[in-house]
Amino acid sequence: MPRMTGRGDSHDTGLDRAAWRWLWAGVLLLCAVLLAGKLAPQSPWRGAIDTRITAMLPAQERSPLAARAESLEDTANRLVILVGARDASAASLKQRDAAAQTLRQALAPLATLDDGKSLKSLRLPAEVQPALIAPRLAELSDEQWQARALRQLFQPGGQRDLIHDPFGLAGAWQDWLTPANLSLSGGQLLLRAPTSSGEQPGNGYRLISATLTGSAYAMGDQQALEQAVNGVKADYPDVRLLRSGLVFHASAGAQQARQEMSTIGLGSLIGVLLLLWAVFRTPRRLPLLLVPVATGVLFALPLTWWAFGSLHVLTLAFGASLIGISIDYVLHLECMRRLATTDGRGGLAALWPGLTLGLCSSLAAYLAITLTPMPGLRQMGMFAALGLLGAWLSVRLWLPQLPLPADATREDSPAARAAGWLARVLPGRRSWQALGLLLLAALASLYGLRSDDRLTQLNPSPASLIDEQREVQRLLAEPNGLRYLIVQAEDDAALLTRLQALEGTFQQLDAQQQLGHWASLAQQLPTLAQQQANLGAMRERTRTLLPQVLSTAGLPAALLTRAEQAIESAHPLRPADWVALPAGEMGQRLWLDSRTAAIGIVRFGDVTAEGSAALARLAAGDDRLEYVDQVARLSTTLGSIRSEMAWLVSAAVVVISLLLALRYRRSTWRALLPPLGGLVLTLAALTLAGVGLNLFHLLGLLLVLGIGLDAGIFCAEHPARSAEKSSAGIFCAEHPARSAEKGNPARRANDKTEQGNAEATANRASQASLLAISLSCASSLLAFGLLSFSQTPALAALGLACLVGLTATWCLVPFARS
Repeated sequence: MPRMTGRGDSHDTGLDRAAWRWLWAGVLLLCAVLLAGKLAPQSPWRGAIDTRITAMLPAQERSPLAARAESLEDTANRLVILVGARDASAASLKQRDAAAQTLRQALAPLATLDDGKSLKSLRLPAEVQPALIAPRLAELSDEQWQARALRQLFQPGGQRDLIHDPFGLAGAWQDWLTPANLSLSGGQLLLRAPTSSGEQPGNGYRLISATLTGSAYAMGDQQALEQAVNGVKADYPDVRLLRSGLVFHASAGAQQARQEMSTIGLGSLIGVLLLLWAVFRTPRRLPLLLVPVATGVLFALPLTWWAFGSLHVLTLAFGASLIGISIDYVLHLECMRRLATTDGRGGLAALWPGLTLGLCSSLAAYLAITLTPMPGLRQMGMFAALGLLGAWLSVRLWLPQLPLPADATREDSPAARAAGWLARVLPGRRSWQALGLLLLAALASLYGLRSDDRLTQLNPSPASLIDEQREVQRLLAEPNGLRYLIVQAEDDAALLTRLQALEGTFQQLDAQQQLGHWASLAQQLPTLAQQQANLGAMRERTRTLLPQVLSTAGLPAALLTRAEQAIESAHPLRPADWVALPAGEMGQRLWLDSRTAAIGIVRFGDVTAEGSAALARLAAGDDRLEYVDQVARLSTTLGSIRSEMAWLVSAAVVVISLLLALRYRRSTWRALLPPLGGLVLTLAALTLAGVGLNLFHLLGLLLVLGIGLDAGIFCAEHPARSAEKSSAGIFCAEHPARSAEKGNPARRANDKTEQGNAEATANRASQASLLAISLSCASSLLAFGLLSFSQTPALAALGLACLVGLTATWCLVPFARS
C-alpha cells in the first residue's frame, strides 16, 4: 500500500502546474463559444434538436425499388386534424364548425390548407372520361341510360355537356372515387363517422388537411401549432380533436424530452446536493463541487453537436443523467481529502491512479458503443465519453486547489462519522457460500433470457396521440405506409390486370380480419381491357341512344355528329397519365415510373402477424412481387445492433480486465466482482421478471459496468484489510526508489513507527473509499434510477437496468473489499 504522506505534493509537477489549469480553462471557453454558435437564433451554424425516431437508426438495407417506394412517402410536413362534435344536436354542430373555422385561421400562417381542393380536382379530361364508367352504372339498361342523359339536361345542377359527356359519366366517376363518408358541406369537408363506431347518425368531423410551410422538426412551428390547437381546445371545450401527422409526434417528443430533462436532471441534482450536504455539511462549497459536472457537460455538448450536425433529444436526456457518473470523481477526491489527509492536499498521489484507471475503463466501455452502426448510440457514447473526460480533468486540475474548511479534516467531522458508520454496518466479511449460490442460480436462470426488439421501444409518443392517429387513419381508410407490396409487370395492361387479380387475395385477408384497408391503383383505374370495353360500349350508346335523347329534348341532330367525333378521339387512361392528373394525386404514391417495366405499389394499413406472413408467402412465390414490412425490418435491425453491441461490450470487458490485471495482479477479482456480478444479477432479474432484453437494457448495463468498475477499482485500491498488497504494475503511485530504501539498515529502526502510520493512513483511506463508493452508488441510483419512470420506453428500459444493476453492484462492494 503506497504511503499517504505529503512527500512529492509540496511542489507542482506534471498536471499540478498552473499552466495546465489555464489551458483547460481556455478549452472550456472555446467550447462555450462553439455552444453559443449552435444556440444563437441568428447564427449561421445554429443547430437542430432532432426528434425523429429514424434518426437514431442506421441506414436500412433495402432494394432499389423499395428505396424509391419509400421516397414517395414524403409526408413529413403533412397534417390532418378532425374536429368533431359532442353529439348531433344543432348547438354542438355549430360549435364544431366554429372551432374548425377558428383552427383554419390559426393554421393559415403556418401551413397551406389543401383539404378543399380534393373534391374539386376529381374531374377528368374529356378524352379519357368515356373509358371510365363507375361500377354502379355498369348494369343500367338502355332506357335507364337515356333517362340519365335527360336528367343531366333538365335537373337543376346537372351537367349539360352533350358533346363530351352526354350521359354524365364524370359525376358518377367523381362520386365513385370520393369516399362514401366524405362530402363537401358549407364550404368545408365533412367526414362522417362509420355507423359501426357507435356515434349518432348525422354526426361527423370537419376535416382539415394541410401542408406545413416550414419543417415538422422546427421547434418554432411546433410550438405555434400546439398553441393553435390548445387555444381551440380552451375556447371550445366540448369539441373533439383528432390529430395525425409527424409534426404532432415530433412536438410531443420534444416537449416530453424537455420535461424529463428538467425532472430527471433536477431530481438528480437535488438528490446529489442533499447527499453532499448530509455528509460534508458545507453548503457554500456544494456549488464548487458541482463544477466538474457542469464543465463535463460544457465540454461534451458542443463537441458532440458539431461532430454530428444535430443533437437527438434522447442524447440530451441521457446527458441529463451524466451527473450520476461524473460526480464519482468529485466524491472520491473530496472523501480522500477530508479523511486521509491532514491539509487537504498531501497524499493525493495515491488517489490519481485509481481515478485514472476508472476513467480509462469507463471510456473503453462508452467508446465501444461508438463502434455500433446506430447513429443515436454513437452520439450517446461520444457525449458520455467526452463528459466524463471533461469532469475528470476538472477534478484533477482544479478541485485540489480549492481550500478545505478548517474543520473538514477533524476526526469527528460528519464525513468521518458517516465513514465510520458505514465501516461498522458493512463489515468486510460476508458469506461467500451464499454469494456463490446466488451467482450460480443467476447464471442458470440466464438460460431463459429472451430478447425483445419491437419497434415500440423507440416510439416516445404518448398513447393518446397514437390512438388519435390510428382513429384518423381508420376514418380516412388511409394506409400508414409501413407495409407495402411492389408489383412489377411487362406493361401497363399487364400491371393493371395483375393488380386487379390481387384484389381477391386482399379481400380474403380482409374477411379473415388479417388485413385492414389498403390502397392500390386497381381501386382507381379499371384494367386497360375493361377501359377498351367501356369505350366500345359508350360509342355504341352514343350512336344508338343519343339520337332519341336529342329528339326528346328538342335539340338539333347536328349535335350527334359532334358527340360521335368527340368519342372517337377518346382513349384509355394509363397509370402514368393518371398520376399526372390533379385527380390522380392520390395515386402518385402507388406508382413507380420506369422505362423497362410497369411498377405499382399496394400500400397496407393495419396488418396482423398472420396477414403479414401471408403477404410474405405470396411475394416469395413470385419474383415479380416484393413485400416490404418496415416494422419487421427495423425490428431485425435493432436485434442485430443489440447482438453487435453485446459483443462489443464483451470485448470491452476483456480489454478492461487485462488492463486491471496489469495493475492489481492477483487482486483483480476485487475490481471485477462489483461490475460483472451486477451485470449477471441484473440479467437474471430481467429474466425472472419475464422482461425481454432490448438494446436499451444493454445500454443501461453499460452504465452499470462503468459505475461498477469505478467501485471495483477503489475496492482493489483500498480494501478493508490492507495486509495483502502485491507489487503494482502500471499506474503505480509509489516510486521504485522508495521500495529500495526499505532495505537500508539505517531505516530499520523506524519500520515499526512507519508501519503503524501506514496502517492508520491505509485504514482512513479505506474508509474514505467506502464512503465515496456508497455515495457514488446512491447518487447514480438517483440519476439513472429516475429514468425508469420515464414515459419514453427506451429511457425507461435503460433506467430499469440501472436501478437493478446499481443496487446489485453496491451490495457486492463489501465482498470486493473483504
